[in-house]
Amino acid sequence: MSESLTRLEKKVNLNLIKPQNSLKKAQLLNDLLVVLKQKIADYPASHNLKICNEFLLMCCKLVEEVIKKADLINKKQLVLDLFKSMFNLSLPELVVLDNAVEFLWSNGLICKIPVVKKCKKWIQKKAACIL
Repeated sequence: MSESLTRLEKKVNLNLIKPQNSLKKAQLLNDLLVVLKQKIADYPASHNLKICNEFLLMCCKLVEEVIKKADLINKKQLVLDLFKSMFNLSLPELVVLDNAVEFLWSNGLICKIPVVKKCKKWIQKKAACIL
């Protein structure tokens, strides 16, 4: 496998070929699943995350940050797919989750992280590297 990959990389730069449409959505979904499963491992097993509105809000904010408008991916559907694959939700549970996401969105709780906050973290990280 690695020999084929090295031969192929001699002929073409594989970084120039980017996944699009459904491949891109599948890749983003998988990346988000990995991150969220790591976050879930931080919480005690007794805490039921599939009905926790704070965890839902965190997931929605994460999707809001990661997915760009140019990707043309339905963010709400992506959150539903994430929860469905993480917690094996039934149809009535998905309807409740759908309503919860709609409630969070209509009340303005789902928003991107402000640029000022991002810059502040970046400056702190750079200052820590210098010192």
